[in-house]
Amino acid sequence: MISRNIFQLIFKIFIYLFTYLLIFSHLHVFNLAICLSYTAVIFLLPFGTKPVRVMLFAFLVGLAVDVFHSTIGIHASACVLMAFFRTNLLGWMVPAGGYEDYMTIGIPSMGLKWFFPYAFTLIFLHHLLYFLVDTASFANFPTLLLKVVLSSMFSLVTITMIQFGIEPPSRGD
Repeated sequence: MISRNIFQLIFKIFIYLFTYLLIFSHLHVFNLAICLSYTAVIFLLPFGTKPVRVMLFAFLVGLAVDVFHSTIGIHASACVLMAFFRTNLLGWMVPAGGYEDYMTIGIPSMGLKWFFPYAFTLIFLHHLLYFLVDTASFANFPTLLLKVVLSSMFSLVTITMIQFGIEPPSRGD
């Protein structure tokens, strides 16, 4: 059972990274919104993943994207920030019964009501640091904030569509 979860997780990581690198890295909407769907590989890790491992994994994912885009640590720093806040956010969103360590995070297992606030918060934090470092200025903060919000929504919608493509919702029989 555990090895099956590991293979599913590795498959999902490759799906998110390859769809980003092959499709969404080239897609920009009116120079206001970009889709950084690779962020899902960090916040969809199982609950029991140790925070240090999440941060190391986030750094490696961000570094891989930085190598692809020839940027110097922009993606890596934003991914590490997101991984840092992931643990705190999960702690705030603990249900009464708690989580099982092996459970993966996603819409099929957690539902939309839980998933959207969790995912949007982490995506927003990632995108905020990404755009702040990318522009390196607060000169046009309203436009920067607009880019962060639109890109966060675009990324969340894309991640949701990929999730439904990987694991379609079960029908109530």
